[in-house]
Amino acid sequence: MSAPTGAPALPSPGEGLSLAGFPRATLAKGTRVYRCHRSGRAHWWFASRDPAGPGGRFDLASPRGTHYVASDLETAVRERLRDRASGAGHVPQPFAASFAVTVTTVAKDWSCAHVDARGAARFGVTREMATLPPAQYGVTQAWAERFAATGHDGIRYGARFTPGRSNAWALFGQAGDAERPVPAVVETVSGPDACRRIGLAVLTTPYRESVRVIPG
Repeated sequence: MSAPTGAPALPSPGEGLSLAGFPRATLAKGTRVYRCHRSGRAHWWFASRDPAGPGGRFDLASPRGTHYVASDLETAVRERLRDRASGAGHVPQPFAASFAVTVTTVAKDWSCAHVDARGAARFGVTREMATLPPAQYGVTQAWAERFAATGHDGIRYGARFTPGRSNAWALFGQAGDAERPVPAVVETVSGPDACRRIGLAVLTTPYRESVRVIPG
């Protein structure tokens, strides 16, 4: 029986679902990763699920949380921009200035559920794990809880707004900044500079969406 129109084909994991043998991928100690975050905020943060809103795709319930990183700069930037970058490759300067990308080296090995692996289909996983919109994050957050409960350190997946190979990690740990060890920082790149590095133009003139037209 097919899912109702508008409903995700990806099911929520049942309590009795065994994840024994689920494909894994290891984010190895020393690997360089890219964390996009608000300007002026710390990069090392594990977000807990917000009862009042969708939160992040794989957020865990407090007292645990999830830390999101990308495998490359472009993925980190595009997942922050989402649909704010025009098809012509323009980004409004105020938005570009609102974030930064901190590059770090991983401080330990993380053994993660690899939801893009072909073998994940045997457990009911579909591509929707990385593409469901925020209104349906309850499904993906339920999977995150199940993975965490069965000994996975996080999730390896393909980011929604950056096509290609698996390029993102959702890591599980203590909520906030309490998780240890903390990764070493390689550099912090401003949002405008990060956009330019991946070939996006940063508009310093008024962006069309922010211009109010007053009828004559």
